[in-house]
Amino acid sequence: MTREDAIFIGDVALDEYFGVEEWPALGDKVWAEPREAELGGMIANAASVHAALGGSTRFLTTMNDGPLSRRLLAELNGQGIDTGLCLVDDSLADSRCLIFLTAEQHVVITPRIGEQRFELDDASFATLGAARSIYSSIGDLRRLRFGSLSATEIVRALRAAGVRVVLDLDVADLEPGDRELIGATDICFVNRIGFERLAAGEAHETVVAGLLTGGMTQLIVTLDADGCIVHGSDGQTVVGGIAAAVVDVTGAGDTFCSSFLFAFDRSGDAAIAAQFANGAGARATESHGARSGVGTVGDVLDYLSAAGQDTGRLAAALLPDIR
Repeated sequence: MTREDAIFIGDVALDEYFGVEEWPALGDKVWAEPREAELGGMIANAASVHAALGGSTRFLTTMNDGPLSRRLLAELNGQGIDTGLCLVDDSLADSRCLIFLTAEQHVVITPRIGEQRFELDDASFATLGAARSIYSSIGDLRRLRFGSLSATEIVRALRAAGVRVVLDLDVADLEPGDRELIGATDICFVNRIGFERLAAGEAHETVVAGLLTGGMTQLIVTLDADGCIVHGSDGQTVVGGIAAAVVDVTGAGDTFCSSFLFAFDRSGDAAIAAQFANGAGARATESHGARSGVGTVGDVLDYLSAAGQDTGRLAAALLPDIR
Protein backbone atom coordinates (compact mmCIF):
# COMPACT_ATOMS: atom_id res chain seq x y z
CA MET A 1 0.00 0.00 0.00
CA THR A 2 1.41 3.37 -1.01
CA ARG A 3 0.17 6.92 -1.33
CA GLU A 4 -0.25 6.19 -5.05
CA ASP A 5 -3.34 4.06 -4.40
CA ALA A 6 -6.90 5.23 -5.03
CA ILE A 7 -9.62 3.32 -3.18
CA PHE A 8 -13.08 3.31 -4.75
CA ILE A 9 -15.90 2.72 -2.26
CA GLY A 10 -19.33 1.80 -3.58
CA ASP A 11 -21.34 -0.38 -5.89
CA VAL A 12 -20.67 -3.03 -8.47
CA ALA A 13 -23.58 -4.58 -10.33
CA LEU A 14 -24.67 -6.56 -13.33
CA ASP A 15 -26.07 -4.05 -15.82
CA GLU A 16 -28.96 -5.59 -17.74
CA TYR A 17 -29.70 -3.56 -20.90
CA PHE A 18 -32.97 -3.17 -22.80
CA GLY A 19 -33.66 -1.06 -25.86
CA VAL A 20 -36.97 0.84 -26.07
CA GLU A 21 -38.24 3.17 -28.80
CA GLU A 22 -39.39 5.73 -26.25
CA TRP A 23 -39.81 5.91 -22.49
CA PRO A 24 -43.45 5.15 -21.62
CA ALA A 25 -45.85 7.40 -19.78
CA LEU A 26 -47.71 6.01 -16.78
CA GLY A 27 -50.19 3.39 -17.92
CA ASP A 28 -48.42 2.73 -21.26
CA LYS A 29 -47.04 -0.59 -22.43
CA VAL A 30 -43.92 -0.86 -24.57
CA TRP A 31 -41.70 -3.61 -25.95
CA ALA A 32 -38.19 -3.83 -24.54
CA GLU A 33 -35.48 -5.52 -26.59
CA PRO A 34 -32.97 -7.36 -24.33
CA ARG A 35 -29.30 -6.60 -24.97
CA GLU A 36 -26.13 -8.12 -23.63
CA ALA A 37 -25.62 -7.67 -19.89
CA GLU A 38 -22.34 -6.13 -18.68
CA LEU A 39 -20.39 -5.41 -15.53
CA GLY A 40 -21.66 -2.11 -14.15
CA GLY A 41 -22.18 -0.04 -11.04
CA MET A 42 -21.35 3.64 -10.74
CA ILE A 43 -18.25 3.31 -8.55
CA ALA A 44 -17.03 0.10 -10.19
CA ASN A 45 -17.27 1.89 -13.57
CA ALA A 46 -15.06 4.67 -12.24
CA ALA A 47 -12.59 2.17 -10.76
CA SER A 48 -12.35 0.31 -14.09
CA VAL A 49 -11.57 3.54 -15.94
CA HIS A 50 -8.93 4.52 -13.37
CA ALA A 51 -7.22 1.12 -13.56
CA ALA A 52 -7.17 1.10 -17.37
CA LEU A 53 -5.51 4.54 -17.41
CA GLY A 54 -2.74 3.09 -15.27
CA GLY A 55 -3.81 4.15 -11.79
CA SER A 56 -3.18 1.89 -8.79
CA THR A 57 -6.76 0.96 -7.92
CA ARG A 58 -8.51 -0.79 -5.03
CA PHE A 59 -12.21 -1.40 -4.51
CA LEU A 60 -14.38 -1.74 -1.40
CA THR A 61 -18.00 -2.83 -1.29
CA THR A 62 -20.28 -5.08 0.76
CA MET A 63 -22.14 -7.86 -1.06
CA ASN A 64 -23.31 -11.43 -0.66
CA ASP A 65 -21.01 -14.36 -1.39
CA GLY A 66 -23.17 -15.83 -4.16
CA PRO A 67 -22.17 -16.78 -7.72
CA LEU A 68 -23.05 -13.39 -9.22
CA SER A 69 -21.03 -11.51 -6.59
CA ARG A 70 -18.03 -13.76 -7.16
CA ARG A 71 -18.35 -13.24 -10.92
CA LEU A 72 -18.44 -9.46 -10.55
CA LEU A 73 -15.41 -9.37 -8.26
CA ALA A 74 -13.50 -11.73 -10.55
CA GLU A 75 -14.13 -9.38 -13.47
CA LEU A 76 -12.81 -6.46 -11.43
CA ASN A 77 -9.73 -8.48 -10.51
CA GLY A 78 -9.23 -9.26 -14.19
CA GLN A 79 -9.04 -5.52 -14.86
CA GLY A 80 -6.22 -5.11 -12.36
CA ILE A 81 -8.41 -3.88 -9.49
CA ASP A 82 -7.61 -5.15 -5.99
CA THR A 83 -10.84 -6.32 -4.27
CA GLY A 84 -9.21 -7.55 -1.06
CA LEU A 85 -11.01 -4.92 1.04
CA CYS A 86 -14.49 -6.12 0.05
CA LEU A 87 -16.90 -7.22 2.80
CA VAL A 88 -19.48 -10.03 2.87
CA ASP A 89 -23.10 -9.81 4.03
CA ASP A 90 -25.25 -12.73 2.87
CA SER A 91 -28.45 -10.92 3.86
CA LEU A 92 -28.03 -8.71 0.79
CA ALA A 93 -29.65 -9.54 -2.55
CA ASP A 94 -27.71 -9.77 -5.81
CA SER A 95 -26.65 -6.40 -7.18
CA ARG A 96 -28.27 -5.56 -10.53
CA CYS A 97 -29.22 -2.49 -12.57
CA LEU A 98 -31.90 -2.36 -15.27
CA ILE A 99 -30.93 0.12 -17.99
CA PHE A 100 -33.42 1.15 -20.67
CA LEU A 101 -31.92 2.84 -23.73
CA THR A 102 -33.91 5.27 -25.87
CA ALA A 103 -32.67 7.16 -28.93
CA GLU A 104 -30.63 9.78 -27.03
CA GLN A 105 -30.90 9.04 -23.32
CA HIS A 106 -31.17 6.23 -20.82
CA VAL A 107 -33.23 5.39 -17.76
CA VAL A 108 -31.63 3.41 -14.92
CA ILE A 109 -33.68 1.42 -12.42
CA THR A 110 -31.73 -0.01 -9.48
CA PRO A 111 -33.47 -2.65 -7.33
CA ARG A 112 -32.75 -2.24 -3.62
CA ILE A 113 -30.52 -5.01 -2.27
CA GLY A 114 -31.06 -4.47 1.47
CA GLU A 115 -29.34 -2.56 4.26
CA GLN A 116 -25.84 -2.28 2.84
CA ARG A 117 -23.13 -0.91 5.16
CA PHE A 118 -19.38 -0.57 4.92
CA GLU A 119 -18.30 -1.61 8.41
CA LEU A 120 -14.62 -0.74 8.85
CA ASP A 121 -12.34 -2.37 11.40
CA ASP A 122 -9.03 -0.95 12.63
CA ALA A 123 -7.05 -2.58 9.81
CA SER A 124 -9.32 -1.43 6.97
CA PHE A 125 -9.55 2.09 8.41
CA ALA A 126 -5.75 2.25 8.56
CA THR A 127 -5.62 1.08 4.94
CA LEU A 128 -7.99 3.85 3.87
CA GLY A 129 -5.94 6.36 5.83
CA ALA A 130 -2.80 5.38 3.91
CA ALA A 131 -4.34 5.88 0.46
CA ARG A 132 -3.67 8.82 -1.83
CA SER A 133 -7.33 9.24 -2.73
CA ILE A 134 -10.72 7.81 -1.80
CA TYR A 135 -13.48 8.07 -4.39
CA SER A 136 -17.15 7.49 -3.62
CA SER A 137 -20.74 8.69 -4.05
CA ILE A 138 -22.92 10.44 -1.49
CA GLY A 139 -25.06 7.33 -0.91
CA ASP A 140 -21.97 5.20 -0.40
CA LEU A 141 -20.24 7.68 1.92
CA ARG A 142 -23.38 7.61 4.09
CA ARG A 143 -22.84 3.85 4.55
CA LEU A 144 -19.38 4.18 6.09
CA ARG A 145 -19.16 2.94 9.68
CA PHE A 146 -16.18 2.93 12.04
CA GLY A 147 -16.91 2.56 15.72
CA SER A 148 -19.01 5.48 16.96
CA LEU A 149 -17.88 7.88 14.23
CA SER A 150 -20.41 9.33 11.83
CA ALA A 151 -19.74 9.29 8.08
CA THR A 152 -18.76 12.97 8.21
CA GLU A 153 -16.36 12.33 11.10
CA ILE A 154 -14.81 9.42 9.17
CA VAL A 155 -14.24 11.64 6.12
CA ARG A 156 -12.69 14.37 8.25
CA ALA A 157 -10.42 11.85 9.97
CA LEU A 158 -9.27 10.49 6.61
CA ARG A 159 -8.54 13.98 5.32
CA ALA A 160 -6.59 14.73 8.50
CA ALA A 161 -4.52 11.61 7.75
CA GLY A 162 -3.56 13.09 4.38
CA VAL A 163 -6.11 11.38 2.12
CA ARG A 164 -7.85 13.24 -0.71
CA VAL A 165 -11.57 12.41 -0.45
CA VAL A 166 -13.35 12.67 -3.81
CA LEU A 167 -17.14 12.72 -4.14
CA ASP A 168 -19.18 12.08 -7.27
CA LEU A 169 -22.42 13.81 -6.31
CA ASP A 170 -24.00 13.16 -9.73
CA VAL A 171 -27.65 14.34 -9.64
CA ALA A 172 -27.44 15.15 -5.91
CA ASP A 173 -30.02 12.73 -4.50
CA LEU A 174 -29.77 14.43 -1.11
CA GLU A 175 -30.96 13.58 2.38
CA PRO A 176 -31.00 15.70 5.57
CA GLY A 177 -27.47 16.17 6.86
CA ASP A 178 -25.79 15.63 3.50
CA ARG A 179 -24.63 19.26 3.21
CA GLU A 180 -22.20 18.70 6.09
CA LEU A 181 -20.93 15.44 4.55
CA ILE A 182 -20.48 17.06 1.13
CA GLY A 183 -18.61 19.97 2.68
CA ALA A 184 -16.17 17.59 4.37
CA THR A 185 -14.82 16.28 1.05
CA ASP A 186 -11.86 17.64 -0.94
CA ILE A 187 -13.11 17.41 -4.53
CA CYS A 188 -16.77 17.22 -5.53
CA PHE A 189 -18.21 16.51 -8.98
CA VAL A 190 -21.84 17.36 -9.68
CA ASN A 191 -23.78 17.62 -12.94
CA ARG A 192 -25.98 20.60 -13.82
CA ILE A 193 -29.16 18.92 -12.49
CA GLY A 194 -27.43 18.04 -9.25
CA PHE A 195 -26.00 21.53 -8.86
CA GLU A 196 -29.48 23.05 -9.03
CA ARG A 197 -30.65 20.60 -6.37
CA LEU A 198 -27.61 21.33 -4.24
CA ALA A 199 -28.19 25.08 -4.55
CA ALA A 200 -31.86 24.69 -3.55
CA GLY A 201 -32.68 28.22 -4.67
CA GLU A 202 -29.51 29.91 -3.37
CA ALA A 203 -27.35 31.93 -5.72
CA HIS A 204 -24.79 29.68 -7.37
CA GLU A 205 -21.94 31.98 -6.34
CA THR A 206 -23.01 31.73 -2.71
CA VAL A 207 -23.10 27.93 -2.82
CA VAL A 208 -19.66 27.70 -4.42
CA ALA A 209 -18.13 30.21 -2.00
CA GLY A 210 -19.62 28.43 1.00
CA LEU A 211 -18.19 25.05 -0.02
CA LEU A 212 -14.73 26.40 -0.86
CA THR A 213 -14.38 28.46 2.31
CA GLY A 214 -15.61 25.44 4.28
CA GLY A 215 -12.65 23.34 3.20
CA MET A 216 -13.49 21.87 -0.21
CA THR A 217 -10.61 22.45 -2.62
CA GLN A 218 -12.46 22.02 -5.92
CA LEU A 219 -16.07 21.86 -7.10
CA ILE A 220 -16.46 20.63 -10.68
CA VAL A 221 -19.82 21.15 -12.37
CA THR A 222 -20.21 18.96 -15.46
CA LEU A 223 -22.30 20.26 -18.36
CA ASP A 224 -22.61 17.23 -20.66
CA ALA A 225 -21.65 18.23 -24.22
CA ASP A 226 -20.90 21.78 -23.03
CA GLY A 227 -17.87 20.69 -21.00
CA CYS A 228 -17.40 21.65 -17.36
CA ILE A 229 -16.65 24.44 -14.91
CA VAL A 230 -13.92 23.94 -12.30
CA HIS A 231 -14.36 26.12 -9.21
CA GLY A 232 -11.31 26.49 -6.97
CA SER A 233 -9.74 28.89 -4.52
CA ASP A 234 -8.08 30.73 -7.43
CA GLY A 235 -11.35 31.27 -9.30
CA GLN A 236 -13.16 29.29 -11.96
CA THR A 237 -11.98 27.61 -15.15
CA VAL A 238 -14.41 26.90 -17.98
CA VAL A 239 -13.41 24.02 -20.25
CA GLY A 240 -15.43 23.58 -23.43
CA GLY A 241 -17.00 20.31 -24.45
CA ILE A 242 -16.50 18.04 -27.45
CA ALA A 243 -19.08 17.24 -30.10
CA ALA A 244 -19.49 13.46 -29.86
CA ALA A 245 -21.44 10.98 -31.98
CA VAL A 246 -23.51 9.81 -29.02
CA VAL A 247 -24.52 6.14 -28.90
CA ASP A 248 -24.99 5.57 -25.15
CA VAL A 249 -24.30 7.97 -22.27
CA THR A 250 -24.23 5.23 -19.62
CA GLY A 251 -21.05 5.55 -17.58
CA ALA A 252 -19.87 8.77 -19.23
CA GLY A 253 -20.14 10.74 -15.99
CA ASP A 254 -18.22 8.07 -14.08
CA THR A 255 -15.57 8.15 -16.81
CA PHE A 256 -15.25 11.94 -16.60
CA CYS A 257 -14.84 12.02 -12.83
CA SER A 258 -12.39 9.13 -12.60
CA SER A 259 -10.33 10.45 -15.51
CA PHE A 260 -10.19 13.90 -13.89
CA LEU A 261 -8.89 12.33 -10.66
CA PHE A 262 -6.28 10.31 -12.54
CA ALA A 263 -5.05 13.32 -14.52
CA PHE A 264 -5.10 15.68 -11.54
CA ASP A 265 -3.13 13.21 -9.40
CA ARG A 266 -0.41 13.17 -12.04
CA SER A 267 -0.39 16.78 -13.21
CA GLY A 268 -1.65 18.80 -10.24
CA ASP A 269 -3.29 21.03 -12.87
CA ALA A 270 -7.09 21.26 -12.86
CA ALA A 271 -7.25 22.65 -16.41
CA ILE A 272 -5.25 19.72 -17.78
CA ALA A 273 -7.37 17.29 -15.77
CA ALA A 274 -10.61 18.85 -17.05
CA GLN A 275 -9.52 18.77 -20.70
CA PHE A 276 -8.47 15.14 -20.38
CA ALA A 277 -11.70 14.22 -18.55
CA ASN A 278 -13.83 15.94 -21.18
CA GLY A 279 -12.16 13.82 -23.86
CA ALA A 280 -12.53 10.62 -21.86
CA GLY A 281 -16.20 11.30 -21.12
CA ALA A 282 -17.05 12.20 -24.72
CA ARG A 283 -15.23 9.12 -26.01
CA ALA A 284 -17.29 6.97 -23.63
CA THR A 285 -20.56 8.13 -25.20
CA GLU A 286 -19.62 6.86 -28.64
CA SER A 287 -19.89 3.17 -27.72
CA HIS A 288 -22.46 1.01 -25.96
CA GLY A 289 -22.16 0.04 -22.30
CA ALA A 290 -21.03 1.39 -18.97
CA ARG A 291 -17.45 0.26 -19.60
CA SER A 292 -17.13 2.10 -22.91
CA GLY A 293 -14.98 4.67 -21.12
CA VAL A 294 -12.29 2.10 -20.34
CA GLY A 295 -9.14 2.87 -22.29
CA THR A 296 -5.54 3.96 -22.01
CA VAL A 297 -4.18 7.48 -21.74
CA GLY A 298 -3.10 7.12 -25.35
CA ASP A 299 -6.65 6.22 -26.42
CA VAL A 300 -8.01 9.41 -24.87
CA LEU A 301 -5.24 11.60 -26.30
CA ASP A 302 -5.82 10.12 -29.77
CA TYR A 303 -9.54 10.89 -29.44
CA LEU A 304 -8.82 14.47 -28.42
CA SER A 305 -6.37 14.91 -31.29
CA ALA A 306 -8.96 13.61 -33.75
CA ALA A 307 -11.38 16.19 -32.31
CA GLY A 308 -8.89 18.92 -33.21
CA GLN A 309 -7.52 19.62 -29.73
CA ASP A 310 -3.89 20.30 -28.89
CA THR A 311 -2.76 17.50 -26.56
CA GLY A 312 0.87 18.50 -26.09
CA ARG A 313 0.53 19.64 -22.47
CA LEU A 314 -1.59 16.61 -21.61
CA ALA A 315 0.88 14.16 -23.11
CA ALA A 316 3.81 15.80 -21.31
CA ALA A 317 1.96 15.62 -17.97
CA LEU A 318 0.35 12.18 -18.31
CA LEU A 319 2.87 10.17 -20.32
CA PRO A 320 6.09 10.50 -18.29
CA ASP A 321 8.14 8.44 -20.75
CA ILE A 322 8.03 11.25 -23.34
CA ARG A 323 9.16 14.01 -20.99
